[in-house]
Amino acid sequence: MVLSAVAIGLLAGVLLDVGTFLVARYGPEADGWSFRGNGALSIPFGLGPAILAGFWAGLVFRFRGFGRWLALGLVAALVGTALLLISVVVLVLFNSDGAGVSNAMTYFILAWMVLAPILAAVVPAPREHPARPELAGHVGAGILITVALVVAFSVASLVLAPGS
Repeated sequence: MVLSAVAIGLLAGVLLDVGTFLVARYGPEADGWSFRGNGALSIPFGLGPAILAGFWAGLVFRFRGFGRWLALGLVAALVGTALLLISVVVLVLFNSDGAGVSNAMTYFILAWMVLAPILAAVVPAPREHPARPELAGHVGAGILITVALVVAFSVASLVLAPGS
């Protein structure tokens, strides 16, 4: 599980940087707003927390014996992604008038990153579940995924710098 966590975190970090680069270079822009340049930071600060919410929620579901832990983790990541998309749609539909709401959505995205694993911990577990795996392994995998994602994003941004 540890090697898988590192590999997934590294891949996610590199893909996050590639997405940020593409949005910084070719992203949309309109009246008073742009995703080019600094606007592309919505990718790592919006999609990054969504990815981490999915990772951590999935690990909590797995630890608690949910058979569909992977699907539930993906749903958690998609909820975070939906919050980012709502932020973008508000900006696109209302131009600079929607900037305040769009900026405020950042707090919902960050809150979801914390809330998703907490919800995964309190959802009623299946009645019959196998013996619980080791807690330290799951926490370690979560930490490794998080660190690998941040390190991979940072290193990848040295090679493929957003806005370059």
